[in-house]
Amino acid sequence: MQSKNERPAHRPFCPAVICSWYVLFLVFSCGGATCAPRRKLLSELQPPRVFSGVPTLDEVAAHINHSLAVESLSSATVIISSPELVANLAGNLKWRRTHDFSLVAHPAVSRMLGTALAAGSNEEMFWMQLQQPSPTLYFARYDQFESQLGPRRILPFSPLWLREALGVVELDMSLQHQGPVVRPDGKLELVSYIPLRRGIYQRVLVIAPNSGVIEETYIKDQTGRLVAAAQLAEHEFYPEISWSLPHRVQIQLYPDEGPDLAFTMDIDKYSINSSTVIQADAFVPPNSVGLTTVDLVQLNAGHANATQSPAYRTTEAQAIGFSRFR
Repeated sequence: MQSKNERPAHRPFCPAVICSWYVLFLVFSCGGATCAPRRKLLSELQPPRVFSGVPTLDEVAAHINHSLAVESLSSATVIISSPELVANLAGNLKWRRTHDFSLVAHPAVSRMLGTALAAGSNEEMFWMQLQQPSPTLYFARYDQFESQLGPRRILPFSPLWLREALGVVELDMSLQHQGPVVRPDGKLELVSYIPLRRGIYQRVLVIAPNSGVIEETYIKDQTGRLVAAAQLAEHEFYPEISWSLPHRVQIQLYPDEGPDLAFTMDIDKYSINSSTVIQADAFVPPNSVGLTTVDLVQLNAGHANATQSPAYRTTEAQAIGFSRFR
């Protein structure tokens, strides 16, 4: 994991953001197990050896771009945990190329306690719904969020980035890349420079030297500041897509202002490229009736009153901007 010394020693105090992350932690406070079950990986499912020496950029790209075979990914066996939390969440995730994402979770002790967290994305917007201490829906339209300069509070970018944290990563050879280079620990490191409206972002991939699986990924913003990191482990090889997916992912998010967020997702089973397990309305924002709705674009702009209802127009959804970190 990269050192936090790369991040600023001080960031402005923001009570609203601190309250928001505290709310996210609070929703897990119902009782329940605090340790996610560990999977047993069969030897025949171990990722195969793909590199016999130091690969070229073209060889790494040809290998990693096997993930293009993943059109959709889902799991109904997700456990979310954190050292900051007293209990786990159980839930399901869904992703469909290119911008559709959904993560819904409830206290692991019982579904009867209701949804604790719902985060999602579609072509037009993204959102995060929390139930405690009061039902709140945070949202932003991509066209506004991507073009907005200045600090990002609560989320450095949309929940869609989690699909890259799950190893569904592509290398666009029309972009600038640096590496792969061999690190002191023997692993390969590859840096890609991603053009976004806010500037050039860096994506750092740490790759196993033999199997070629992605073990770590980092995102740095246009100033070089670390904004997200993920450690991927317990990979399983899926021959139908010739690609390995992780079953344990540790995630750290670093918003421009306010406290950081760290959590772990344990995924027992994946369903790959199966449209039958993804409902038609899986990527529609929650009904805002009874919710306090907060526009993150307005909040990032420092407006004291950022509360308003999301304007969602399904027939006008457009893919705006570069899709990597929307």
